[in-house]
Amino acid sequence: MGYCKECGHQLTNEHQFCPECGHPVERKETSSQGAQSQRYAEPASSSAEERRESVKPPNKKTKVVAISVIAAAAILGGAYYGIDKTMMAPKAVLEQFIASVKGNDVDKVKQYVNDGQIQLEANDEQTKSFITYLHENPDVMKSISEGLAADSRALEAGVPSEDHSSYAKLEQDGKKWGIFDHYTVQVNPVYAKVQSTEDATVVYIDGQKAGTVSSDSSKKLGPFLPGTHTLKGEVQNDYGKVENEQEIEAANGEDVNVEFDWSDHAVYISSDYDDATLFVNGKDTKTEIGDIDYLGPLPMDGSVKLYAKRGEKKTEEVSIKKGMEDVALNFDEENTTEATAKASAPSKNQETTDKGSEVNSGVSTSEVSSFIEQYMYATISSINSGDFSIAEPYIDSNGPKYKEQKDYTAYLIKKGITEDLLSFNVNRVTKIDDSMYKVYTTEEYDISYGDGSVKYKKFNSIHKVKELSDGSLGVYQLISSTEVK
Repeated sequence: MGYCKECGHQLTNEHQFCPECGHPVERKETSSQGAQSQRYAEPASSSAEERRESVKPPNKKTKVVAISVIAAAAILGGAYYGIDKTMMAPKAVLEQFIASVKGNDVDKVKQYVNDGQIQLEANDEQTKSFITYLHENPDVMKSISEGLAADSRALEAGVPSEDHSSYAKLEQDGKKWGIFDHYTVQVNPVYAKVQSTEDATVVYIDGQKAGTVSSDSSKKLGPFLPGTHTLKGEVQNDYGKVENEQEIEAANGEDVNVEFDWSDHAVYISSDYDDATLFVNGKDTKTEIGDIDYLGPLPMDGSVKLYAKRGEKKTEEVSIKKGMEDVALNFDEENTTEATAKASAPSKNQETTDKGSEVNSGVSTSEVSSFIEQYMYATISSINSGDFSIAEPYIDSNGPKYKEQKDYTAYLIKKGITEDLLSFNVNRVTKIDDSMYKVYTTEEYDISYGDGSVKYKKFNSIHKVKELSDGSLGVYQLISSTEVK
């Protein structure tokens, strides 16, 4: 037995041609001496034969496979290096993210954001708002770009980053396809702390329902991306669906305080007969005008219509529209034709007058109005100076307002919050009995918080004021104040 010299295939003594490649088999003739020597040397020859059989020379196929494996390994190694450096490296990830933002590529930015988020899943609207916000605020864009670059250098050096942007950061997040280090851009989300003056207020953020809030506490809603967002509050009641919309700017990972105040969606109701019954959209409310201070919240689009009825008589119908504050439903013919917003008339059972007019007791309501105005400025001064004693003389120590105002003042002082009264208006004064009045007011404030932010607020309030019993005119004290929802 032997092997083909051409291809290395094993041969037998019967083979004249190689069965693998067809090459003629060459054989050497042995002399009788050689044959005899071979017989005497049988064990050695047998051992050599075994070695030749155990060491099989490689054929062409084996060589081709080996070369292919080496080439494939080289290609894969090069591809790994290329992908790792051009697509998966921290620097490549940050550069691609920034390029997507600058190119207004909503799909790519959304993909990067959602890849790095565990708290939210951004939609197209949020992503568009985020991109627009970065374009309109180059300082924020610069902060993100520089912060991500610092994170990239730290990750490549294997050290912690000390220069994170407050808006976003670059972090390693496991493996990609099980072999590459995976890096993500994690944008710091923001939340809105929402409260409302009405219960069951449904809140929408950029058109998506985010939750329901009540009047007794605030609720944290979100998360969502930094940017300018539209928050809409919606209240459904017997009068219809009422909507209140406002824009907020959310940035820097800080919560945004949002309050839905429905006072602009309410009206004060009065009539020249307090025992008249209020009708809303033709339905009997079974409530007398004298028992109603205000009505709301209401849709201010004319869909709500009011009139009062007393026996067989009824007033003209009034449609509630935006900008209305007071509605007088009067039976007197002269006044009925003018039953529109911002109109009020004396009641049969109680005296309702504008500031400066006289009530039957001889006490000028201008005095009551002046007292309330003095009280308002005294409370502002006590808050801003940290001294409650400034407002204390204006408040009945036995009434509910005393403790409420004292605690409120202490809270604002502790939080470093100050108030600036921008405007104050007495809308009307109503005499309840010989020594008691209701004062309806509107106030506008700029409220400055400890973090330097300033928020505008507007309130409609009802104050209960008593005339002191010593008989001296112009001496009053506040019993209670109620913010109108």
